[in-house]
Amino acid sequence: MPARHRRALYLHLYLSLFLAAVLCGCATARPELAHVRALAAGTDALSAFSELSQRHVDSYQRTRPYLSPAEDARERLLDAQRRAAQADAARLAQAVRLYLQALGRLADTDAYDVQPELAGAGAALRAWPGSGIDDRHVSAYILLLQQLSRLGGGAGQQAHLAQVLHDGDAPLQALLAALDSLLALYDKSGDNERDMVLGLLDVEIAYADTPQQRLLTVLAKNMQQSKTEEYRLAGLRHTLARRQLAALGREHARLAATLTTTEAQWTDR
Repeated sequence: MPARHRRALYLHLYLSLFLAAVLCGCATARPELAHVRALAAGTDALSAFSELSQRHVDSYQRTRPYLSPAEDARERLLDAQRRAAQADAARLAQAVRLYLQALGRLADTDAYDVQPELAGAGAALRAWPGSGIDDRHVSAYILLLQQLSRLGGGAGQQAHLAQVLHDGDAPLQALLAALDSLLALYDKSGDNERDMVLGLLDVEIAYADTPQQRLLTVLAKNMQQSKTEEYRLAGLRHTLARRQLAALGREHARLAATLTTTEAQWTDR
């Protein structure tokens, strides 16, 4: 067999094996992608933050019936400050939410699927000297498909996600720390509100606990029990939300490290 024909045969065989390997690699399940999608879907902490932030802003409306004139004037100023800061607090949470949504899209199983393009390219390309297709064109064909495989498929998706996670980890951790600080502030403010409301009820119940005001005392005690439970649950929600934010940060950092290492191994291979 002439050397030219042997080269064409080898190129054709190489291309067939290359396409088969790429298509097999594209179809391989990537557990890292499932972990990233789970991270992106885990927005319970952000939802809890938004609800607790709104509760913090509504503090004046809840405490107003229990305030003296002097306390009312002070709480009105605090209410204005809380409402002015809420928009920026909401923007912090929204930035984290949008980032996680983008990660979820990047980790979607079909986001980097190039199998249709590679399958459509086929593998039956041969050199036809004298007709315009020679060995150089077959080689160029192979190289171009190699670039396509790098743009898409598991390796391309892995590389892109690894870069995004790596570059996004530091700012994400900073925003999560800011949200955690805000939750600590909300929790402390809630404790102050609790002490103010329950303290007033303690005093009023003590003075109202007479036979003539028995019904009023019963109603006040029921309110006291209800408020005590409300503030207890609010405190637990603050604690849980802070733990969820911490877990979110740890998982993101873990994935950033894991995918960066795995991507480097894939690149080496």
